[in-house]
Amino acid sequence: MRHCCQFRPDDIYYLQDNDNYSSRKLSIGFCPICGKPVAELIQWRFDGKFDRDCFSGIKANDLMLKHKNEIVYSIKELNYSRFKSRPFGWKYGINKNVKSGRKDLVKQYAADFYGNKELIKSY
Repeated sequence: MRHCCQFRPDDIYYLQDNDNYSSRKLSIGFCPICGKPVAELIQWRFDGKFDRDCFSGIKANDLMLKHKNEIVYSIKELNYSRFKSRPFGWKYGINKNVKSGRKDLVKQYAADFYGNKELIKSY
């Protein structure tokens, strides 16, 4: 994204296709120099032409509110659900002894540093 300087967006929203456009995404962020909100709408027309609209300030907020109902998913939600579902990144093992009647069961778990655990095997 570009306003006073080139910077990365805070979040990217992928939007539904409509009658005229496909592959639509809305990038939002705050300019690091002036602090204004900046929104950039990128979409492809069905005839193969590329449209890019960049707004800042109140117009960026209006653009976000206008397309709020068309959001399919966002990058932040996708990354957050990835971390919360299964062990991700660096993993370590946990072995637990569980007494079940006269038997001793050993359960092996894979865990990550985000607090997620997954049972690998028990014997």
